[in-house]
Amino acid sequence: MIVLKFGGTSVADGDRVREAAAIAAAQPRPRVVVVSAAGGVTNRLLEAARSAAAGSPTAETVAGIRGRHAAIAASIADPSDRARAEAALDALDAALEAALADVAAAGDLAAQDADRIVATGEKAMSVLMAATLRALGTPASHVFADRVVGTDDRFGGARLDRARTRAQAQEVIRPLLDRGETVVVTGFIGAAPDGSTSTLGRGGSDYSATILGAALDADEVQIWTDVPGVLSADPRQVPSARVVPQVSYDEAQELAHFGAKVLHPRTIRPAVARGIPVRILSTFAPQEPGTVVAREATGDGVKAITALRGLVLLTVDVPELEDLSGAAAVVFGALHADGAEVAFAAQASSRRRMTFLVDGAGSCGRLRERIEVALDVLPFGDEVEVACTEDVAVVAAVGAGAAGQPAMMGRVLEVLGQAGVPVLAANQQDSNVALVAAVPAAAATRAVEALHRELIPAQAPPPTALPRRRPRRADLLAESLRVG
Repeated sequence: MIVLKFGGTSVADGDRVREAAAIAAAQPRPRVVVVSAAGGVTNRLLEAARSAAAGSPTAETVAGIRGRHAAIAASIADPSDRARAEAALDALDAALEAALADVAAAGDLAAQDADRIVATGEKAMSVLMAATLRALGTPASHVFADRVVGTDDRFGGARLDRARTRAQAQEVIRPLLDRGETVVVTGFIGAAPDGSTSTLGRGGSDYSATILGAALDADEVQIWTDVPGVLSADPRQVPSARVVPQVSYDEAQELAHFGAKVLHPRTIRPAVARGIPVRILSTFAPQEPGTVVAREATGDGVKAITALRGLVLLTVDVPELEDLSGAAAVVFGALHADGAEVAFAAQASSRRRMTFLVDGAGSCGRLRERIEVALDVLPFGDEVEVACTEDVAVVAAVGAGAAGQPAMMGRVLEVLGQAGVPVLAANQQDSNVALVAAVPAAAATRAVEALHRELIPAQAPPPTALPRRRPRRADLLAESLRVG
């Protein structure tokens, strides 16, 4: 069984929805298709929700969203499938208007109401994708994920209830698959214990695909997007960047953690638990093999260079003979309470200095004050020295074969030094697949360029053999008519 996920750019209009449907129909059955909202629709729905809370008009924004969906529906060739989709869209529009009216009456946008409103985009796209598949001759049904994906009630960023999700997926989706249908499921959304619609937060649609893959014991999850796979660097910074044929689960998680945009770090976790391979593929080049993410990956050396910007560098110096681990626990607790995320932490060789790269911390002045106040609980808190630097980036050289070599950290520092990039801190991640260095944000692009040039071979390795050939774009529509 295969799960295919299509992102917002891949379903932006009627032509792209048809192309995505043809890709899905050409895959062997059984298959589940997970869809995002059409590109830009989620932001427009949030705009409407905020306008309603502020007492401002929403009609123009809602009409624009309705127009996007109506245009896609109009492109569905079969009249009966088109009419069925339009009726379902009318019901979703009525529910959206009711939700916006509730927000306007309350004069406030609660997270639960926001989730209820933004889910409209994914729900509409699931209706449209299922209708398009049927028009291509493929039996298909849509399922709203708030019937399947169980979560807690932390609206806006809900956490998964795996047991409830697995039970509901087997109950709701499995019978449809057994009847030979392609099941189209909304990405990004789930349901709290009381049945209220929830959302999974940033990266939620990709996460939905691997959640459902794990719940249904899929053989493979495919993430169809607008890039041809995991790249060796951001091509906007390094024009010579190329597709990496294979990465391991650990490598993929480190790449995502340190700034690669193809996958959100959470996406891989359900696949890891079940050992399911994940493929990253492009709807704009469906014949290309993309990248396979699996438990084990071939290839030695550094595979990719990433950069994460907008960080704050925090250093904490603890007096000799005092409890370093206690101070570290206080700092981590204060950062967590402040909603900040630690990109990496390191301890200097002197064992008295701790370094933290922090995302979402705000200004240095505010952060330092929070840490100093938190450290006051320690008997030696007033002796701890806290320093902070803004506008910092972290660059990472990722590759299991390279990070395990003792001399490679020295090579990274040597390359950065030769490029004139100041290194503020450096560390090897516990996963042993990433070597990271903190640098001034202004030098991040130079650092990425230098590391890519010196650490990644000029010639790409031959593509890894894949279980089957990607269908060519020209073949997709014809193939979809042969595969029911």
